[in-house]
Amino acid sequence: MSTGPLYLDQQQLADRYGVSKEWVRVRVKAREIPFTRAPGGKLVRFTAEDVAQIDGMFQPQPALNGPLARNAA
Repeated sequence: MSTGPLYLDQQQLADRYGVSKEWVRVRVKAREIPFTRAPGGKLVRFTAEDVAQIDGMFQPQPALNGPLARNAA
């Protein structure tokens, strides 16, 4: 019973979130999302823990516009 790959590469992470590989690459370079470097220091991979942290960063938030926004202020 396989639960998927142990590590995701940049393309797999991009596919997971529906963004481009370039979007992921830029966020990694700016250190805006967690990642792991493979031995040797060049290959970027994402562990299950990295993905869980990224999931938490992109939790849907209620929009504060429209008629309900007046009540929130």
